[in-house]
Amino acid sequence: MNKTSITAEDFRFNPPSFSMRQLQEEMNTIYGLSGSLTPLAGERDQNHLVVTKDQQKFVLKVAGLDEDPSVVDYQIKTLQQIARKYPQMNIPHNLKTLSGEDYAIIKSPSGQGHMIRLLSFLDGVPFGEGYRPSLKTIYDVGRFQGQMCLALKDFTHPSEGYFMPWDISQGLVTNPALHVSKSGEVERLVVPLVDHFKHNVLPKMKTLRKQTIHNDAHEGNMLKTAAGEDEFFGIIDFGDIVYAPVIQELSIPLTRFVSISDDPFASGAALVSGFNSVYPLLPEELDILYDLILLRVCLTLQLLDFRIRNNDANMQDIVEQYPSVVTMLKNIISLDPRAITQAFHSAL
Repeated sequence: MNKTSITAEDFRFNPPSFSMRQLQEEMNTIYGLSGSLTPLAGERDQNHLVVTKDQQKFVLKVAGLDEDPSVVDYQIKTLQQIARKYPQMNIPHNLKTLSGEDYAIIKSPSGQGHMIRLLSFLDGVPFGEGYRPSLKTIYDVGRFQGQMCLALKDFTHPSEGYFMPWDISQGLVTNPALHVSKSGEVERLVVPLVDHFKHNVLPKMKTLRKQTIHNDAHEGNMLKTAAGEDEFFGIIDFGDIVYAPVIQELSIPLTRFVSISDDPFASGAALVSGFNSVYPLLPEELDILYDLILLRVCLTLQLLDFRIRNNDANMQDIVEQYPSVVTMLKNIISLDPRAITQAFHSAL
């Protein structure tokens, strides 16, 4: 996307706002379920935790008006592909409607159609910002990511080339519309790196092997078994899947693992080692991994600032998250690129 003027509609950061009453009625008609609904955050979908009277839990998702039905189908088919290959993996499952469909269409009060679907609930606890996982847990995350990528290695879908703002390989970080910020942090930290990304990183990404990847293993989507425990459980939220370089998958969790760790090199090596144990990585992929970590955090800061400037529906969460992303970017910039790249290679 090379537009110099970008709106929230371009990014589809506009979830619908159906009433609780209508959603409960639709859920009962379409899925035969009744229960309480608790809102969950969502960039493009209206999400709710469903708890039935017998304490079963589900996640109800209503797609935004601008969400292409084929893209939602891409997400569904990705989940189904992983479940077929590795049924034991802890990921959400897309549940069928009473009529046996993957989703249904509901109408807003203005008559516009929205896709509605129901997912199983993974009863784990998000890593969260304060959690510092052990090297074993980081290794397990990498192994899980490798298994997901292995399951999706030969998977294809007609919508795999769609525009996803969080896909760093699409080069959104270089867009002039995202080179300004309310706080000035983008100008101070990101803009000086843009030429490097544009001339040295993004062209190399085009030469790397690609496939569908999860693309969203951040601390809110990685789960551990329970509060106070240090055992990896699973991964949720397949709303940001993309067709992109395989190595890009590792860059997302590494943004946190290497920025909060007392030994970022060991943490980075642990994730690479876990992934490589099931899905062998290539030297040229590891050569660019540090740059992808840096690129991901830069884009995160840019998109968070954009959403703040555009009065995003999840404003409070974004404002609270912003300072930690600034700190994360500063920490990653301070790392020695050659030393951490050597650590990645040593993990093979």
